[in-house]
Parts: sequence; structure tokens; C-alpha cells
Amino acid sequence: MQIALANPTQISEVVYFFNENLERNNSAVYSEEFLCPLGIKAAIRRKQMIVATVEGQVVGAFRFYRKKTQNKISLYQFAISEVYRGQGLLKTMLNTINDLPIAALCPTESTFNAYYFKSGWNLQEQNDEFKIWIFSNPN
Repeated sequence: MQIALANPTQISEVVYFFNENLERNNSAVYSEEFLCPLGIKAAIRRKQMIVATVEGQVVGAFRFYRKKTQNKISLYQFAISEVYRGQGLLKTMLNTINDLPIAALCPTESTFNAYYFKSGWNLQEQNDEFKIWIFSNPN
């Protein structure tokens, strides 16, 4: 398995991967932008997309950006191929950029909050709209 920044030659493959693995009706998908191929393309061109590949096939991907005003990285969207779920792949991928704490928003009422809790993220805060989860490298 290789984990690296996505490169522009992978744009169509990453767009396809998200279309196949990020469901519109998932309660954690709170923005149509998650499903927009132009946003994925722009993130890859800005070097803000990490992909995990096995034999050239994308099996995991996430979009992130470093906040300029805060010392943290925002995890914007991610997906893991069904075959690789439950194996800690996202954490392995996050560790490639984890020089600052990584924050993820999840709608307060989403059942996906259980994923963050079970996988060891720390709840930093919440409001009526979102819970903010933090991942910090234990090293």
C-alpha cells in the first residue's frame, strides 16, 4: 500500500472513488461540496488530497486544509473503500500530515459521530449544528 499526496493524473480516479464510496444520504455529508468533482480537482491541484493506493487502485482518500489562523488542520472529507474499513487506514493516512491536531466537523445529530468516538478522536466542542472532533498523533 502506498500513501501519498494525490497528483493531477489521479483526478478522474479520485473523483470516481468518492462517487463510489461517499454516499449522498450519509448523515455526515453536510455539504453538497463533498460530492462536487470540481472541489476534488481543486484540492488535488492545491496538494490538499491524500490517497492510499493498492496496486494503483485508490482504496482511501481524504481532503484537508491547513488553517492559517489556527494551529490545526481541517479534515474536510474522506472515504475508505469498504474492503479496508475497520482496519485503521484513515489514522495511518492522517499520520502522514499530522504535524498539527486535525479537526473534523460532524453534524450534531449524525450517527457518524459514533465512528469518531469509537476510533479514538476527542470531542473538542459542540453546538446545535456540529460536533468538532480532534485527532492528535500520540507520538
